[in-house]
Amino acid sequence: MARPRPVEKIARKLPDEPAGIAPVRPLFPFGAQEPTPLQDAATFWRMTSQVATFAMAVILFGAFLFFARSLLVPVMSALVIALTLGPLVGRAVRNGIPAWIPAVGIVLVLAAVLYLAVILLAAPASDLIGRSAEIGVAIKQKFQILERPIAALRNLQIQIFGAPSNAQPELSGAELLQGLVTIVTPAITEFLLFFATLFFLILGRNSLRRYLIGLSSTQIGRLRALKIMNDIEGSLSVYLLTITAINLCLGVVTAIAMWAIGLPAPIVWGALAFALNYIPYIGPGIVVISLFFIGLLVFPSLLPALIAPAFFMALTFTEGHFVTPNVVGRQMLMNSLAVFLSLAFWTWLWGPIGAFLSTPILIMAAVAVHHIYPRRETDLPE
Repeated sequence: MARPRPVEKIARKLPDEPAGIAPVRPLFPFGAQEPTPLQDAATFWRMTSQVATFAMAVILFGAFLFFARSLLVPVMSALVIALTLGPLVGRAVRNGIPAWIPAVGIVLVLAAVLYLAVILLAAPASDLIGRSAEIGVAIKQKFQILERPIAALRNLQIQIFGAPSNAQPELSGAELLQGLVTIVTPAITEFLLFFATLFFLILGRNSLRRYLIGLSSTQIGRLRALKIMNDIEGSLSVYLLTITAINLCLGVVTAIAMWAIGLPAPIVWGALAFALNYIPYIGPGIVVISLFFIGLLVFPSLLPALIAPAFFMALTFTEGHFVTPNVVGRQMLMNSLAVFLSLAFWTWLWGPIGAFLSTPILIMAAVAVHHIYPRRETDLPE
């Protein structure tokens, strides 16, 4: 059998090509085929309508996620916590412990942790609010060098947009109380929804798993559903529990360092570093900015105020690029671009809680896609 010649050396002739005309050479000399045009306009418009239908479904689903966030955020948070603690609950049930005992215990422990966090942060927060005028004066003194550029920008703004109105509406006590009730009432409702959902998810874990597995009519489908649920629970447990241990160590080191530097309330700074480090990028940035402003208030000049934020930036850089990758494992880490886009999307959609849930949601989606569409390794040309 004759060995085929390279594609680029094969001349192509059209069926009705007249004799004596040079053959047409292929457009794609590396073995690729020419694109097949659509048969008629009806095919084009049918494909366009399908794409438009899918785009409208995505937009409507995004609108549903946004407008139903007061319901979905506590439910999704409870689901992530329940899946994270799922292996521990399953082990307790297999050892003969009734399911309601770990359900009640987990809810009580989380409620106690939240209560202690509020008690711990209430006094420093109220103190900072009471000293807001003093903080403003201290910051103005430290940044006297920027007074002339800021004044020039303010004059430019007045010339372009006009002088801003200094009249401020006066708020009565009833209006302030109404605004406070408007903020506090939904928060209490969402907390109650979170704890109730978490309790029932842990209590009915086994029955819910059996129901989801039974949705498939084939043995392969049921086995795939079981593997997806087990892998999601295992991945979330490894990720969140390990990140919690790392954040705890980060909080302890931060508290000791702030005490050594001379900042007030070092335990509060350690607690903030522990809690906000769950939020990638945004959480450490908030801590750095807060340390900088408190340093301006505590220290007499600008240079000593930079010590605490610089130390914390170096600490979080070391944790994010060396400690976490080596402890959690390379296989558990998501693509950096995917983590950033997930963080941006869920923060824009659901706020700070969405930022916390962005990485767990990405892990659950990645595990499900990996089982439904297994990855096939392909050798790409260099």
